[in-house]
Formats: sequence, C-alpha cells, structure tokens
Amino acid sequence: MGIVMDFREKQRHKQMDMERRALQDLSFTKIEEAVHRYFDQYLVSVPAAAATGKEMCAEYALESYLLGSSKGRFGFYGEEKMAVFQRCEIELYGLYDDFYNFWLFWGADWQSLDDLQSTCRNYLFDWWSEGFDISLKRWRMKLN
Repeated sequence: MGIVMDFREKQRHKQMDMERRALQDLSFTKIEEAVHRYFDQYLVSVPAAAATGKEMCAEYALESYLLGSSKGRFGFYGEEKMAVFQRCEIELYGLYDDFYNFWLFWGADWQSLDDLQSTCRNYLFDWWSEGFDISLKRWRMKLN
C-alpha cells in the first residue's frame, strides 16, 4: 500500500522551505535603511502613523522580496531579469496598488502624488530585484 499525497500540501511545504531559505539572506536593518532612504519625507508628514508606516513598508518589502526570490530559478535557466519581471508583473502591481493606496490613506493631501507613486514603485521593484538577485546567486551556488 502506498501513501496518498496531497500535492497542494506538498507544494505549500516546498514554498515555505523556499521562503525560509530566502529570508536567511535578509536582515531587518537593511529593510529599515531602505524605509528611511525612500520614505523619510513621507513619514515626517504623518507623525501619528510613523510606526505603522514603517511596519507596512517592511511588510511590503518582504512580500516583494519573496516574490522576486521565487522567480530566481528562471534567471538561472537563462531568462533575462526583465523577462522574468514580466512573469510576475500582475502580482507586483497588485502589491504596488495596495502600497500606494496605503500611503494615500494616511496623507491624501500630498504635494506631489507622482513622486509618491514613483517612490512606491521604485521601492517595491528594488526589493523584488534584491530577492531575484539573491535567489539567482543561491541557484548558481546550488544552495536551493
């Protein structure tokens, strides 16, 4: 008699293992530095929600990082970075919309919404790119 497997459960376990390995290469201080670099000007405008803003920035950085790290194998097999980015563009733009709407909620009277929009987009893309590059390096070193 064989053991019946639930493939969705097996896939979920593999995804959790991949996420654990990806998060080993990430430090919270790196995320905090990026939050300060990108969003200090916006956090000053909303002093009552500065802690919440930092937490949400960290949360979205993690999500974007994990999305990028999950696509590193495509780069390992020879696909260009921007082609891989197009594979997960819908998910990343969903994250971007949520993140941008979060900032709009806390400060609807921003002077330049275009700056906020590009800041959010660049922040998430940089974290996606960071996750992709580190995952690609792990694949090349045969650590996956």
